[in-house]
Amino acid sequence: MSTDPHPSTAAPGPLAGRGALVIGGGGGFGRAIAAALAADGAAVMIMGRTEATLRAAAETIAAAAPGAPPVRISAGDSTHERDVAVAVRAADETPLAAVVTTVGGGTFRPVLALDAETLEHDFRRNVTTALHAIRHGGQALAAHGGGAIVCTSSSAGGHSFPFMPSYSVSKAALEALVRVAADELGHLAVRVNVVRPGIVATDGANPGLLLADPELAAATIAEKPLSRIGRAEDVAAAVRFLCGPGSSWITGACLPVEGGAHLRRAPRLEKLARIVNGDEVVDATLEGRIP
Repeated sequence: MSTDPHPSTAAPGPLAGRGALVIGGGGGFGRAIAAALAADGAAVMIMGRTEATLRAAAETIAAAAPGAPPVRISAGDSTHERDVAVAVRAADETPLAAVVTTVGGGTFRPVLALDAETLEHDFRRNVTTALHAIRHGGQALAAHGGGAIVCTSSSAGGHSFPFMPSYSVSKAALEALVRVAADELGHLAVRVNVVRPGIVATDGANPGLLLADPELAAATIAEKPLSRIGRAEDVAAAVRFLCGPGSSWITGACLPVEGGAHLRRAPRLEKLARIVNGDEVVDATLEGRIP
């Protein structure tokens, strides 16, 4: 479902008079990104599964970007192509300049315990949702002479993350999809890029479990040259840049937003895998047995 706005005068800014769709806009990343784009003058629509969550997010975004056009909402499931198509059409009532997708998630499960259903589930969350956004968003942007699509990957897309194989594989696949889409859509002036966040407090991959454990949190921070956990606003600033005119000659890029973690190694998540799956499952895989 979408609400049909009557936008007020657009706030001044590089995206004034243009629209922006943030898929997953009810979450921490989405809210911060939507607020940043609204501050640049965009008429923002946020999409997510739960209308009540979207309405609360819209109020937060409006408060963070006073003077911006009203924030619109579109309730739907981003794994369903039809719902994404509906959101794109509604957002495009103000000609779209940017489409951003923040949807994703992963499963703590060792390789020998990973079943095909779990792998396919994580692919739907991380790759299929992005494909829907690229297809329908790309068509809308091309009709207006171009624009930006930004997808959200993870440090797991570039590192080996032991005990999260389906997440790592699907995020790597997402990054490959972005490269191909950027190559194919470049002649239409549609730029397709991806940000690669590290551990952020609003992350979808159970960061609460990691950050709640002092030993794991310390080990994670130790592998970041900038020595801190990320904030949603860090990711939003990168997305804002990739959606704006300052990145007009950038496409097919993967921008790490993770405190320099790509320079070092990923944290070992065995402890979290044991919490989620149990010791017997993890012990079996470490012994080379399918549990």
